[in-house]
Amino acid sequence: MFCALRRLPFAAFLSLLGWTFLLGLTAAHADEILTYSWQGADRTAILHIPKGAAGRPAPVVIVMYGSDDKAVNFQKNSGFDAVADRDDFITLYPEAIDGAWNIKSGRPVINGEPVDDIGFFRTMIDDLVNRKIADGTRIYATGFSFGALMTYTLACALPDRISAIAPVASAINERQVEDCKPGHPMPVMMVNGTSDDVQRYDGYIRSFGRLLSVPEATEYWRRIDGCTGENVTPLPHLNPHDLTRASLVQWTGCRAGTAVQLYRIENGGHCWPRLAKSDTGAGNDDPADGPRFGGCSGDIETAVEVWNFFRQYHGA
Repeated sequence: MFCALRRLPFAAFLSLLGWTFLLGLTAAHADEILTYSWQGADRTAILHIPKGAAGRPAPVVIVMYGSDDKAVNFQKNSGFDAVADRDDFITLYPEAIDGAWNIKSGRPVINGEPVDDIGFFRTMIDDLVNRKIADGTRIYATGFSFGALMTYTLACALPDRISAIAPVASAINERQVEDCKPGHPMPVMMVNGTSDDVQRYDGYIRSFGRLLSVPEATEYWRRIDGCTGENVTPLPHLNPHDLTRASLVQWTGCRAGTAVQLYRIENGGHCWPRLAKSDTGAGNDDPADGPRFGGCSGDIETAVEVWNFFRQYHGA
């Protein structure tokens, strides 16, 4: 069972930005670096526990970066900690081996073997649940680009632990779909730009496999979740200089406890949409990765929308 929550109004988010500094002053704990020995190597993750989430099992959002990034960078630029501090949930930023996740590709390799990211994530989740830090029924996963691909892998490999996913700037690839059969019902929220030249909206075929198009990916999850209808809502356009336009596509009639929705960013590139500037100083129309990756919508704050989606769902 779940309860619906309305989207955070723009004015409310601006208010959030106004007291983010105060949150930093009142946080109960400094961020913790978790370390696990796995496959003969130390695997790490940054754990952020807001004051209101300390001392009790709380929801956890696992946030995964794209290729060749770092957890500490994405923690700063994703905007998730301010939302976590406001709504009392935990954020977890795992570190990949060699800046890449193993999405059933056999790479990267550690000590002569493919990296077992699934085992690492399972160990992390179980540890946090056993220590009564995490609510085992409310573990969520989101990620950007290659991290988005990893969210699909987690949804397929750990459906007993992951309650909902929100991949940003990538559809699912064909190998993942094959590996996921017969598929597990799952609430899924996607954010994709139609002008993404990296993880293309229309998909691609390359030597390492085929990326499904975004419409194919949403249809895949629509079938698994049993949705029967579709609604499209254009979102308010906040910046006249922003050449992108955002709309929310929601599939209806889905099985209880599931949902499929897509933030479709017309003219949007390969980026993580933000209402505000990131810590790198990049503006709304110029993603942190650089202008070569296309326009970045300023009409949604991705972390806010992801959490508003996640908070509706929990596992058994």
